[in-house]
Amino acid sequence: MVALSGGEQGKRAKGARDYLRVSLDRSGRARSLEEQHADHVRVAGEQGWSLLEGSYRDESVSASRYARKVRGGFDALITDLEADRFGARVLMIWESSRGSRRVGEWVRLVELCEQRSVSIYVTTHGRCYEPGNGRDRRSLLEDAVDSEYESAKMSARARRAAAANAVAGRPHGPIPYGYRRVFHPQTRVFLAQEPQPGEAEVVTELYRRLIQGHSLRGIARDFQQREIRTRSGVVWTGQHLRSLAIKPVYAGLRSHAPGGRGGDRMVDLEGLYEGQWPGLVSRGEWFAVQRLLRAPERKTTRPGRAKHLLSLIGRCGVCAGTLNVGYREGANPIYLCRTKGCVRITQADLDTLAAQVMLDYLAQSDVIDALRAGEHDGDRELSEVRDRLAAARARHEQLADAVAARTVSVATLVRAEPTLLAEITTLETRERELSTPSALRGLIEPGADVAQRWATTPMSTRREIARLLLTPELIGQLRLNPSPRRGRHRTPAHERTTWWRGNQDGSDPR
Repeated sequence: MVALSGGEQGKRAKGARDYLRVSLDRSGRARSLEEQHADHVRVAGEQGWSLLEGSYRDESVSASRYARKVRGGFDALITDLEADRFGARVLMIWESSRGSRRVGEWVRLVELCEQRSVSIYVTTHGRCYEPGNGRDRRSLLEDAVDSEYESAKMSARARRAAAANAVAGRPHGPIPYGYRRVFHPQTRVFLAQEPQPGEAEVVTELYRRLIQGHSLRGIARDFQQREIRTRSGVVWTGQHLRSLAIKPVYAGLRSHAPGGRGGDRMVDLEGLYEGQWPGLVSRGEWFAVQRLLRAPERKTTRPGRAKHLLSLIGRCGVCAGTLNVGYREGANPIYLCRTKGCVRITQADLDTLAAQVMLDYLAQSDVIDALRAGEHDGDRELSEVRDRLAAARARHEQLADAVAARTVSVATLVRAEPTLLAEITTLETRERELSTPSALRGLIEPGADVAQRWATTPMSTRREIARLLLTPELIGQLRLNPSPRRGRHRTPAHERTTWWRGNQDGSDPR
């Protein structure tokens, strides 16, 4: 224990310090820090104590064991008592629950006060407790147990209410961008959540462009140029737009994640309920965007930053590995086999060939008719198929994530995956029959010059088109074969490229 001078001992013998905390409870018993301190000043004067400067303060921070915020004032009080820097004879607390609703914390405080010969004055009790007195100690600890129990009951009631509101589909939290809420003019009872003109159109455009392959950063730049801003007047960023795109509220869905910390996080696709408001986008569109944003490759690369049309799309004709872009000093970029380096070709040559083949394919009237099939006649069925397909893909990806996180066994994956994949394949086939793929919609509008529109299409969208068309079911998978010529004579790209469509059973003919 630190030795005190005679003057310091006298000051401590007559001194008191207070701990102030205001929680968010709405019981009517809460007092502001200033009100609590004023009560302490009055009581200290009546008791003949000198209330020292330097109150320990925590404002709007819960003391319950369910709280997440750090209580800096309480921690400083404990630290000073441990180091014998408290410097007073009395600790003043307006109400015992203001000290702590955690029994362990309260016991630690009482023990330290006993060790340092510090009395605890509870203003609402009008009484000074001596921690070294058995009866007083029991009273203080009983208060702690009662406070923790009351806190537990309040937390349980709040959790039940939150779960009930979620199941009922009632809106929660701040009013989301794109919506407004209507309340009864007299009672202020919630009546409805409805689209906010001017904002709702921004949300629907965001989803539409993401599905078409536009990047978040690209959309944000466009919004900035068009002077479209957030509700608070801030320019849009890619991160802002991502936080909008992951919200289920825009599909008319209510999420509920007990114990979740909120923030900019993906929601659990299984914890969704029907909301009491109209969606701004369809369920299929929302699930499609979640699938895009949850894609593993987005964790390591910036969305929309791919610069080359066929990177990771074209295939090696020898080993069927994907093509990647490489650079040689002083030379143009080349595509080469990513797996074994079996083949290589100048990037521009292969891009030109692939683009021309795709444009020729789209220029055929029967192809465009087939791609448009059902766009107007099967809207209802198309929407239902897309909703089911997006949900099935999301379930499959969530199952894979659960296996990777070891919350689901590999055996469960082996049993469940074949059924899910079969369902996904069936739905994909039906969707292809019913709709024009979203990435192609800007290219095949009536009267459109496909080549001209291709030239102004973002690379991210071109790559989506390549992923769609360069498949065994349509044009065929682009496979680059080794050059039959050696030396300085280059074999043209069209002589080295095959459009692999597989065998009838879907297997590789090699």
